[in-house]
Amino acid sequence: MGPYYDHQVGRFERPDAGSDRDALLARARRARAEATAGMLGAIWAGLRSAVRICAERLRHAGAGAALMPPRPDVRAHRAPRLTGCCD
Repeated sequence: MGPYYDHQVGRFERPDAGSDRDALLARARRARAEATAGMLGAIWAGLRSAVRICAERLRHAGAGAALMPPRPDVRAHRAPRLTGCCD
């Protein structure tokens, strides 16, 4: 490293290696904490989505399919679409 002027003592001194190491460790801890927070946030969002989907399906099943949205591919009382006009 080049010359370093220490204003506290008023002379040129080499920077303390311990403080550099502490700064690097603090930066690494901060980066690790941010990565962990991002990962836990993604897990939380996924869990919320899964719980919302399960709750919606249970709500539909508990209401006897009265609240279930209509599905055009399921027709119980009519002939299938392709053979409905042909005999």
